[in-house]
Amino acid sequence: MIVRRLLAGVLLAGLAVPTLAAAPHAGPPRSAPVLALPTSGNRVFARADAAYADASPSPAPSASPAASSAPGSPFPASTPSAEVAAKARAVFDANRAGAIDRTQYTDAMNTIITAAALAQTAAQLSALGEVKRFTQVRKVTQGALTLYVFRVELAKPPAIEQAIAWDADGRVQYLSFGPAR
Repeated sequence: MIVRRLLAGVLLAGLAVPTLAAAPHAGPPRSAPVLALPTSGNRVFARADAAYADASPSPAPSASPAASSAPGSPFPASTPSAEVAAKARAVFDANRAGAIDRTQYTDAMNTIITAAALAQTAAQLSALGEVKRFTQVRKVTQGALTLYVFRVELAKPPAIEQAIAWDADGRVQYLSFGPAR
């Protein structure tokens, strides 16, 4: 009995450390940025390949220090290119409509996005109403992967975040929707 409790305590402590590291802080960025992908919660889709370890990302540096991701936010918003924002918005609109072009997704993502998951996502996103704002709030890069996070404010709360990454061929390699932070 004591051994079980000790093992459970060690396991819980091991699980708590990544959670504590993921807390936002205003410290200087790390020398080697690490990509953090959610492992739980109410995200709709998951990364196609789990090749990256979970850790805390550093906010992307902003071209304009006055820009912020949200009113009162201590983190500067990254400046997106118009092309990236348009591609991300098109992916969002297609998922909201429930009619995606599967040739624009990697094989691994096509395996994850079943017809039922797409229908559920479309119903949830459509229920929130029309898009009021679609803005990039973070950009995280590790190796060849660049993950863009967009805050989507809709007619009905809550605001959501879309995290998206494309592979070298321009196909969606990672996509998730979840509550805005």
